[in-house]
Amino acid sequence: MRSFLRVVRQLALSATSGLGRLERAARWLFFAALLFGICLALTIESLIRSVSLPAALDRPPPATTVFTDMRGATIAVLPTPDARESFPVRLRDMGEWLPAVTVGIEDARFWEHHGVDFRAVAGAALRNLRNWRVISGASTITQQVIKISSPRNGRRGKVHEALAALKLERKWGKKRILEVYLNRLDYGNRRLGPEAAARAYFGKPARDLSLSEAIFLAGLPQSPARLNPWKNRDAAIARYRRNVKRLGAIGLLPPGAAMSSLLRNPPRIGKHDPPNEAPQFVEVVRNRIPEHPRRAGGLAPGRIVTSLNIDLQRLAMRLLREHLSAASSLGVNDAAIVIIENTTGAVRALACSGDPRRASLNSAIEPRSCGSALKPFLYLAAIDQRKLTAASLLPDTPDAISGEYGDYDPQNYSKRYLGPVRMREALGSSLNVPAVFTLSQLGARDTFEFLRKWGLDFPGSFDEFGAGFVLGNAPVSLLELAGAYAGIARGGEVWVPRLMTGDRVESRRLASREACAILADILCDNRARLAGFGLSSPLNLPERTAVKTGTSSGFRDGWCIGFNKNHTVGVWAGNLDGRPMGEILAVRSAAPLWAAMMGSLYAAGDRPWPQLEESASLRSVEVAAETGLLPRPNEPVVREWFLPGTEPVTNASALYVDGVLQLPPEYAAWCAGPQNRLGAAVRSRGLRILFPKDGSTFCYNPAMSKAQQMLPLQSSLQGCVWSLNGQILERPLIPLERGTWTLIAQARGQTAVSNFVVE
Repeated sequence: MRSFLRVVRQLALSATSGLGRLERAARWLFFAALLFGICLALTIESLIRSVSLPAALDRPPPATTVFTDMRGATIAVLPTPDARESFPVRLRDMGEWLPAVTVGIEDARFWEHHGVDFRAVAGAALRNLRNWRVISGASTITQQVIKISSPRNGRRGKVHEALAALKLERKWGKKRILEVYLNRLDYGNRRLGPEAAARAYFGKPARDLSLSEAIFLAGLPQSPARLNPWKNRDAAIARYRRNVKRLGAIGLLPPGAAMSSLLRNPPRIGKHDPPNEAPQFVEVVRNRIPEHPRRAGGLAPGRIVTSLNIDLQRLAMRLLREHLSAASSLGVNDAAIVIIENTTGAVRALACSGDPRRASLNSAIEPRSCGSALKPFLYLAAIDQRKLTAASLLPDTPDAISGEYGDYDPQNYSKRYLGPVRMREALGSSLNVPAVFTLSQLGARDTFEFLRKWGLDFPGSFDEFGAGFVLGNAPVSLLELAGAYAGIARGGEVWVPRLMTGDRVESRRLASREACAILADILCDNRARLAGFGLSSPLNLPERTAVKTGTSSGFRDGWCIGFNKNHTVGVWAGNLDGRPMGEILAVRSAAPLWAAMMGSLYAAGDRPWPQLEESASLRSVEVAAETGLLPRPNEPVVREWFLPGTEPVTNASALYVDGVLQLPPEYAAWCAGPQNRLGAAVRSRGLRILFPKDGSTFCYNPAMSKAQQMLPLQSSLQGCVWSLNGQILERPLIPLERGTWTLIAQARGQTAVSNFVVE
């Protein structure tokens, strides 16, 4: 620096030697000014190089997370702490007018200066001096980019902004600076950037803005709160007209009729909130996506393409509301529906509706008791493990499982028992006792863990629920259950329901295709539902469709889940606060909605579930309708499906003596009772007292009449002579009285004894 000054001094001396005093003074003044200018330039250059740019400039502009359906239609926008909506777009996507009018209003010489407009600075300084107060600034767009991007607690004044702006202009081009500026502007109502503003106020993307709409938006960032179009429309329109005149004054708008039209016809302002098409579905998606590390409690910004089909979602919501309107008189106030595409496992619709006081609860994922809806998985395991077939006879009697589960007493809803019943009818009519009997053959704990593998996340271990889980006392969610049924429709391949197009599928096979095909055939069979539902229930669709219902204890929950070739549809109906519905089964509380949805899917092109075809891995055999064995001559038959090697080999004639069906001892009570529809007899000839059982204890209730506390006596043989504590009874009916009692039955030279206590 000293050598530089010496050189300047020598040049000044040589330049002024031989001149007059006045001329020498002028030359010295020139060199001093030159020296000052050079030093100032060097100082500014040093400051520009040393100044640091805001770190936020290296990060993308703030953006909100947008959820779209499978085709790209927006279904939800998640707000952030910074904005309700923010959708950064490229400058070319901001439309023809908005960037130009923004520059005209905010920084008319933007394309000419290098970050600081010194002419504007001088003009602003003169105006402020003239008025003895700050009435205007001269910040350029580049300076405002620096200001917007700086932490609020770290701004260092106009000088720092100016130096940083000069540095930024060397680093970035003008178009990039303008793009970043516009995307970070606050347009009011927590809308950042022109895309969010255009959608909020005009219901269109920024690229489609008209000239008047662009001028209107360009004025809002000057005072977003005071010019809020939804609260202070007149102030916003006044600013719009002022900006029209300003743009005309700088020559950006042609004078005359065009500008007069703009002044007379401000744009029509609307209020367009972001869509909220599927709030419960979006909640499920949000719970599955990990939080973004830089956004506490939030998701990564950008577009998330989900599996939802917005057309199906809207249809599901409409049918849901219609169903609740019709079912409210039955005590049904809440419901949910889930639709899954079978081949992909994609959730195409997830809708919930009901009492707005419980809107915070998502009934599609809320665990609830599912009643009999788990039975198909039980029978599927029995078929696939070759322990039972669709033709196997199962006991439907009051005491069929007393030997296996002494403390568990499942009953059929109808209080009727069919005795021996083929598995097809047991599942189709949703009989409880055969299901628990089948569970005893498979092993309750193993079956519980088997159901977990299907994606049913029971909130507890087997020990908490016991064998009753198969009848629904272990709660599950509708989404989980529908996903499991979709696994049956896929032939035993199971994976978690997909919520986004990019979800990875981790498939696992839990059952053979053939076993799933047999089970689906049963669920499609309306005649198998005859005893439980009749032939004309909502489950009987014109198209072949697999379906199963479930009703929880106390009529608190109704379920209906089924599938065709294309989709699985699951419905839950009830009350989220746990109140019982009117005493209605799922066939009335949930099935009508399921049937309506299925009907709409068929109308849109869905295909019915295909008929079974015989192959090397699937056999069809005619069996006796009554026993499931090979038929006797002229006996009614049905055609049943079997895995190879499980076909019956025994002829039904082995079960008949003199034309009377002979059943094992476990059917003795049923054979002796009034529900013996077959006229069957017990195979064993031994005499046993079936009720009251030996060792039983009964409780006498003094508040009830004696006529209401009578014990009916039952034995394995008819025509018994009964005695109680040595006194002969005239009929097989005794009153309940306190004491210790010995009951004796005699028939055909045989004697049976039962000791019981009444407390």
